[in-house]
Amino acid sequence: MKPEDLKILVVTEVSADAAQIARLLERHFEHVDTSTVESRFVADFERVKPDVVVLAFNSLERAERYSLGLYRQCEIVHTLPHRNIVLCDKDSVHRAFELCSKGYFDDYVMYWPLVYDTPRLPMSVIIAGRSLQAQRDTAPAREVAAHARSVSQLESVLDDRIAVGQRHADALSKALTAVAPDDAFEPPTVVADRFDLDLDGVPTGADLQPPLASPQREDVIREVQLRVDEAQQKVVPLTEWIGRLKHDVKPQLDAARQLGELAGRTPPLVVVVDDDSFQCKLLDRLLGTAGYRSAFAHSGTEALVLLGRQHPDLILMDVALPDLNGVEITRRLKASPQLANIPILMITGHSERQVLQASLKAGAVDFLVKPLDRQVLLQKLARHLPR
Repeated sequence: MKPEDLKILVVTEVSADAAQIARLLERHFEHVDTSTVESRFVADFERVKPDVVVLAFNSLERAERYSLGLYRQCEIVHTLPHRNIVLCDKDSVHRAFELCSKGYFDDYVMYWPLVYDTPRLPMSVIIAGRSLQAQRDTAPAREVAAHARSVSQLESVLDDRIAVGQRHADALSKALTAVAPDDAFEPPTVVADRFDLDLDGVPTGADLQPPLASPQREDVIREVQLRVDEAQQKVVPLTEWIGRLKHDVKPQLDAARQLGELAGRTPPLVVVVDDDSFQCKLLDRLLGTAGYRSAFAHSGTEALVLLGRQHPDLILMDVALPDLNGVEITRRLKASPQLANIPILMITGHSERQVLQASLKAGAVDFLVKPLDRQVLLQKLARHLPR
């Protein structure tokens, strides 16, 4: 992504800081907006739809609250890929690093006091833009794997179609061989006792055509035989073409087979959204043993951040989360074109009818009740994940 195309939003509660940072960024970027009124934070984000958000609050705790509030209140934030850069002072550098390493923010810049490294912030924005462009240029792994699995079935589909074509060609050949032109021109035989004879001795109602004269009959038979021979000659190359077809497309079939093997070597990714750290450890071990990759989010906000960057093959969603309800997160994900086709299995500590109904209405495909049964979990994963 070119720097001049990046849309940047500077967020802070201090107007003077917003103006100063905007002036610095405007030297390098064309689209810089500011948001300084708390009640307008969500509306400003939805209006600008930024690629990069610069959090210039006077504390990291305030920057965290902004991010949490944005993901709780803005229903489209997870559908807009963007990067968060948090500004800090020298006393909070280690905390900023910790938050970035955990995925709360994407990068940090020590901005206060700003002395000798003023290009650091614009450079961080440029790096964020490159990261976004790489994400947009890379097709989601789950979609690539799904297409690869589909293409890998080409050989079996082709075998089936070849077999059908061969059967039709054989049937046509037998039908042509069985044609007997002499029989087609035998004069009709009328059984006299089935009709009343008229005055001339001809059965009443019989519409007899005089038989063809011998030379004329032979001409017709020769014509029919000629046509049958021509049809049989055309069946032969058709049969040969059917037999060569698979050989002719062998390179393409080999490539399709290799794609299928590659897809098979990429285990499905399961994202688990659950605030129970002990259960997450159990699921991590269980999923790994069963051959799945896994990623974890311990709150609704973490889940939306994670799902904004990678698209899993399936989501295990706890209903009761510390911030956003699992049903609400499911509804938001199903409203996103990029995430709507990911199957979601709800995890709940109880099976009240209203909870199940609300989950189904939101878009969940199945349920798991705590404590999780290993066999039931694996069966449901196998049911909803690609083979």
